Amino acid sequence: MRPDSLTPRFFQDEPLPEGASLAGWAALVSAFDIPAPVRNPTCISDRHVRGNMRADGIWQVYDKRYLPDATLEGHLGFALRHENIDLLILKRVFDTVPEQDIEAIVRATPTGTFSRRLWFFFETLTGRRLELEDAPTVTAVPALDPARYFTGKERFSQRHRIRDNLLGTGALCPMIRRTERLKALIALDLAERAKETIGKTGGHVVARAASFMLLADSRASF
Repeated sequence: MRPDSLTPRFFQDEPLPEGASLAGWAALVSAFDIPAPVRNPTCISDRHVRGNMRADGIWQVYDKRYLPDATLEGHLGFALRHENIDLLILKRVFDTVPEQDIEAIVRATPTGTFSRRLWFFFETLTGRRLELEDAPTVTAVPALDPARYFTGKERFSQRHRIRDNLLGTGALCPMIRRTERLKALIALDLAERAKETIGKTGGHVVARAASFMLLADSRASF
């Protein structure tokens, strides 16, 4: 990766904070000219940052101790460990870099969590099989952290020793983060409250309400 690609004056029309360099998804998009937006770009300060990370406009600014190696592996590792997973950028990086580069990362640490997840995402998103032997017997890890994302029913990938809990497939896969707002809505238990309300309401009233909602939705669609 070219050093100058990590310290542009502007990234996505936003000025890079003084003394900082791009990291993770932003670094990969800049270095490989990936045509994809970065929603919350990350950079590494050349100074200490109180609390290790702070927000600066659209930027997530990390302490200088987080500076990854200026390599494909370094910035992929930073992105998968510290940022929200962006499957679009990941897929386009895989389509841009030589397969041998990904194979080399996996071969270097075939039992590592990061390398196995990277391997799993490569073969899932591209549909291409890398020239690698199946992973040795190690503890399986989830593709997505269920504490951070809404996940699907787990499917075990023997080849990667990964518990595939994606909500979709490599062709179409929504990513839903467990934000504080969504967690608060879930805590309201609206489904149970709806059951209680319907149970106390006459069937004809429920039918009229459903008909009204269907009509209102149809009108709003045109």
